[in-house]
Amino acid sequence: MLENWNPFLDRMALAADTAIDRRVFGSVDEIVKEFAAGRMDLAWLGNAAALDVVEMGAGSVFAVMVNQGKTSYRSVLIAHQDSKLRSLEDVVHAGPQLRFGDGDEKSASGHVVPMYFAFTKKGVSDASRLFKEIKRGSHEANLMAVVNAEVDVATNNTSELDNFRSQRPSDAAKVRVIWESPDIPESPMVWRNGLSAQLKQKIASFAYEFGTKDPEEKRILWNINKLTGWRQSSNRQLIAIANLEMFKASQQIMRDPKLDEAQRMQRVGEVMQRGSKLEQLLRSGG
Repeated sequence: MLENWNPFLDRMALAADTAIDRRVFGSVDEIVKEFAAGRMDLAWLGNAAALDVVEMGAGSVFAVMVNQGKTSYRSVLIAHQDSKLRSLEDVVHAGPQLRFGDGDEKSASGHVVPMYFAFTKKGVSDASRLFKEIKRGSHEANLMAVVNAEVDVATNNTSELDNFRSQRPSDAAKVRVIWESPDIPESPMVWRNGLSAQLKQKIASFAYEFGTKDPEEKRILWNINKLTGWRQSSNRQLIAIANLEMFKASQQIMRDPKLDEAQRMQRVGEVMQRGSKLEQLLRSGG
């Protein structure tokens, strides 16, 4: 993946008149920790991970990716084309016999959104107990797990699925979408709050303009997950994800057998206070 980003980052370095060191991480938690330690200046993150960075005061959203002209996508549940699973209702009914391919817990489309919209809103209070087995992997890993019948149903998203169809059409033909979520904002670009205003301006101007005219720039973007540009955004795009995260936290508290009723109510109240402060932070843009 990094080789596809290098031409874009090379040009950003020239436009911003600064060197850019490139790093690839094994998990989003590692990136969040680097932001917290002040060792990360710029990152392309999923919405849930971006929310962590923003909440800790380490960074802010300034751009959102445009994928084939779209600034939103959907979470999906997928199954093998030959599977008897045809709907979300089939999944819930057969859950105790199924192997489930979940995403990273900080992934909006791979975990947070499907847990809420596919399961909690349908009356499944704890999806982690619904399935016979849960395997956790990346979007690509979950796609291949479905193709190879290593799991019965898995999370993914429409952007990854579109890329998979163009890159591996024969494998993609083995995948069926059995559920789609409401729209989710595309993944944002986040910068460290401590960057100078001058450097932020150079980076933002470069990102917003890149690929709007030059054919070579368009080609460079296309090689990065079929991007067609970057649009200005802000922390406000994280509000829906924040609401889902607070709901998830409340549900975990209510299901905790170690807590009595008074403790549950106290901790849920703390989550609600946190959610209120977080929404104010996101709406203020800072």
